[in-house]
Amino acid sequence: MSSCNAPFLFSSDMRHSTFLCFLSLLLLTGLNSCLNLPKNAGTPNDLMVRQRSKNSVVIDHQHYSLSFNTERLVPNWVSWQLTQEEASTITVKRRNKFLPDPKIGEAYRVEDSDYSGELKHTSIHLSRGHMAPFADMRFDSTAADECFLLTNICPQSATLNAGDWGTLETVCREKWAMKDSCIYIVCGPIFRDKEVETIGKRHKVAVPDAFFKVVLSLKEGEEKAIGFVFENNNDKQPYEKAVRSVNDIERITGFDFFDWLPNRTERRLEKHADISQWER
Repeated sequence: MSSCNAPFLFSSDMRHSTFLCFLSLLLLTGLNSCLNLPKNAGTPNDLMVRQRSKNSVVIDHQHYSLSFNTERLVPNWVSWQLTQEEASTITVKRRNKFLPDPKIGEAYRVEDSDYSGELKHTSIHLSRGHMAPFADMRFDSTAADECFLLTNICPQSATLNAGDWGTLETVCREKWAMKDSCIYIVCGPIFRDKEVETIGKRHKVAVPDAFFKVVLSLKEGEEKAIGFVFENNNDKQPYEKAVRSVNDIERITGFDFFDWLPNRTERRLEKHADISQWER
């Protein structure tokens, strides 16, 4: 983008358009670290995805943002930045207290009881799967508490959650954020069929078919982006084998990621799916 005639990411909110113009100018002059802006300037977290859906509500929390699907009662996507300082700071102990999100309407407030008991989906044992993980938020007590809000949770294979999905979370935090000073992350569920299975005692929470994650680094001279898809099952899925381009993830989900990048940069970064760029 070469001007501030940027499209609204969420047309109901004027601050997104204003901040997009400001962010575009920063990027055009060379941005190689996460943004640190006044709260009233808007956050880059909720500007990482362009989405138009009648069944969604965008929610900004202190250190992450999300789009919540009011029909499926899971997030469409969750986005956040992770800096080297945040990744290396541990000040909060895990509390495992899952709570309804007060920022969503009461009719859509999934409760912990909806995830309680023996959760089975065909042959899969399900768990409460964080999208923005606690370990990325343990640098701050508010962020740590907010990541346990149930708008940030999906029914996820317990094997995947504790295994390959968790491994990629660790790699993002302990390798890529540390090496590149800052990364931008978006992840969420994938639904391939309109008819979905659900869990829940009071609310019908949809069980995803799969999950996606996209990661962006703007380290100067080493800019790169990559995507991943994991099936929501118990299969072994090393993240190196789950690699997709960001363009692939956009085709699967219908979302447009990182469109505040200059057009040429966005096209260049999003067409590649090269894990070797990240593993150097």
